[in-house]
Amino acid sequence: MDNSKLLIKGMVCGRCVMTVKTELESLGHVDASVSLGEVILREGSSIDKGAFQKRLEAHGFSLLEDKKQKLVNEIKALVEEVFSGSFDFPERFRFPELVAKRLGRDYEIISDVFIEIEKKTIEQFLIEYRINKVKELLVYSTLSLSNIAFNLNFSSVAHLSKQFKDQTGLTPSYFRQLQKQKQALKND
Repeated sequence: MDNSKLLIKGMVCGRCVMTVKTELESLGHVDASVSLGEVILREGSSIDKGAFQKRLEAHGFSLLEDKKQKLVNEIKALVEEVFSGSFDFPERFRFPELVAKRLGRDYEIISDVFIEIEKKTIEQFLIEYRINKVKELLVYSTLSLSNIAFNLNFSSVAHLSKQFKDQTGLTPSYFRQLQKQKQALKND
């Protein structure tokens, strides 16, 4: 679903359209297009969905989440759960199998939806997420690289290091060193 298109439940008449338009304007979206059940924001603009949802609820409306976007959000939540650093990985763990099992759908269909919405594969998203988690752990923890590799289910420290270098252009140890140097400069 395009991020600039929002679906709204409960809109039934012209007054509903005017009410939603007024709420959007109060949030700074004066050029949004509003019709029954739908809001289209100006291209490139974004909205605080939580604040908008609260305003809608005051009038008996609610945001509907597109089924495809909901599926993508479920995948992202599962990635976060699994690669938080505290997941107990079973032997021969395969993320696609877990996704298919948890979401009760064929992985190929799930993957196609993810690509359609995110414009990247689940695998690409996973790599980016895990590397960002490695960065976070390198900066904010004292875990060794081997512990980080284990906690994030990399097959080895070498595998982690290769993916880290491919994604960032730096080695994990160099990245940690840079962060220590920056921290030392801040402390001076």
